[in-house]
Amino acid sequence: MQSGSFAPCCKKTDISEVRMKDYYDLFVKLSLQQCTENDYADKAKVRRHNAAFKKLYKLQDETKRNMSEEALLILLNHEDDRVKVNAASFCLQWGILVGQSVQTLKKAADTSGDRTIRLSAEMLLQKYQ
Repeated sequence: MQSGSFAPCCKKTDISEVRMKDYYDLFVKLSLQQCTENDYADKAKVRRHNAAFKKLYKLQDETKRNMSEEALLILLNHEDDRVKVNAASFCLQWGILVGQSVQTLKKAADTSGDRTIRLSAEMLLQKYQ
């Protein structure tokens, strides 16, 4: 599935699906603003990272109410590890898709090319296991 795409079943005429797509797109956008290991020396990127993290944190309850498990599964399989780790974190906090979330985190901890993402995945695994 391409970055930014949602699900092929979504029709713009269905308000609930459009709203869900908006949450999906916002989740991905905010996740992609988070720093990778090479970004932490850039103060502007760190500010964007912190702002995106705060927005994601505030968005948690709305996301839980408005995003389907299908959309969360798509996020858990996103091409970017930042999106995957954030989705797994949300799912584990909510107690849903636990098995898939743990698998996603284990894979990120083992194979991510970014050591900050590997560390985040490892820390989440320790917290929820």
